[in-house]
Amino acid sequence: MARLAHYLMASQWRAALIASVLLLLPLLSWVGASVVALYALRRGLEQSLLVTTVPMLAALVMAFVFGDSAILLVLAITVVLAAVLHQTLSWRAVLAVALGISLGLVVLVGVLYEETLKALVVAIKEVVAPPAQLATLGVDEATVDAWMASLSVGALSFVHMVSALFALTFARALQARAYNPGGFKTEFEAVMLSPVFAAGCLVLAATGFLVDPWMLRFSPVGALPLMFAGMALVHGLTGMRESKGLIIMFYTALVFFTPYLLLLLALLAVIDAFVDFRTHARREPPEDEDE
Repeated sequence: MARLAHYLMASQWRAALIASVLLLLPLLSWVGASVVALYALRRGLEQSLLVTTVPMLAALVMAFVFGDSAILLVLAITVVLAAVLHQTLSWRAVLAVALGISLGLVVLVGVLYEETLKALVVAIKEVVAPPAQLATLGVDEATVDAWMASLSVGALSFVHMVSALFALTFARALQARAYNPGGFKTEFEAVMLSPVFAAGCLVLAATGFLVDPWMLRFSPVGALPLMFAGMALVHGLTGMRESKGLIIMFYTALVFFTPYLLLLLALLAVIDAFVDFRTHARREPPEDEDE
């Protein structure tokens, strides 16, 4: 990993070309975004214009030629978040900016993928909840359409933002391995949201379910910072016990129980913002005064 980082950082043209090629590969496009983020994290945007511009142009060409703007969106978001992390050295700031971008991304995704999402809703409804079944349940079909359409927009926006955060996280880990061994582990395990921000994310995530179906599109992206902080909390607590087995068990369970564990992570992150589990875990039990 360290050699890979040094190899990429040795030449801007090399990094720009490698990132552009990786963006063309469906399953590895996020790695291309990570290469760009690595330069932005290490040198800042001002000294990474070549590495940023060439892949951005490649993603722009793909968006116009193939009609797929997902790679361009993920790359642009990753670059912005990398710039924020480079300037602030704060994951809390990154998550705050990511939430702000997500709110605009939801609107943009609804416009860019309107027809695709409509077709997706129709297909899902035919499989999961056909009109005949809805009629027997006494459910209004128009209401179901509104919920499913809103949720599909939010889910696609969530996937875009997760891809960008994953690319940034990988780039940060790569940078730390090459220039600051162990730094990313310490940095990530310390991530904790402020109480106000955590409560705001919780309210945003719950509003769609409790208030209006149209607001449901903001629920997934509102919960994302909480999930990220929740994963950091798990890593922090297991890191104190120095148990790799626990973290392996966690990710194994995450594969099989994804929705439930993500919800649990979000709730734990909110509680942690007020309680600070890691500080309590570090405290040694009081000594017996009689001894």
